[in-house]
Amino acid sequence: MGARPYANVPPGQHLGGLLNEHRNLSDQERVLRNDPSFNRLPASEQQRLLNQLHQVNQMPEAERERRLARNEAIERLTPQQRMQANMAIRKWSAMAPDRRALMRRAFNDLRSVPPDQRDTVINSARYQQQFSPEERGVLTDVLRAEPYSAPRP
Repeated sequence: MGARPYANVPPGQHLGGLLNEHRNLSDQERVLRNDPSFNRLPASEQQRLLNQLHQVNQMPEAERERRLARNEAIERLTPQQRMQANMAIRKWSAMAPDRRALMRRAFNDLRSVPPDQRDTVINSARYQQQFSPEERGVLTDVLRAEPYSAPRP
């Protein structure tokens, strides 16, 4: 989460814009390969980013849109918020499997809560009974990078 996700897309042009403007994968690769910031990356990093570009292009449309929205949300985070999200993900990964599963269910539920209401839900009596203060902090930090996903009917 430190660097911009996927690729160093030309300044002012986000990955979603690149993918929409250049529908053809070879055009997308050409744009990236002509980007000076991309060319300054080590070859292994360039390959990793190209692999991710291929992966995004192969996703079903809904999953692709969610991934792009998440990347846009990550780009809007401050460096400190990105660091907090990274630390939260590491803490989450270190939890016992049963706690990770419980956290995953809560995370999926909270994605459908509008961002301005998430803190209220996370600090509700129900969540305070179910999750420790540290776990609620992890949820808060990870959810900063998660776009709102309206509940399905």
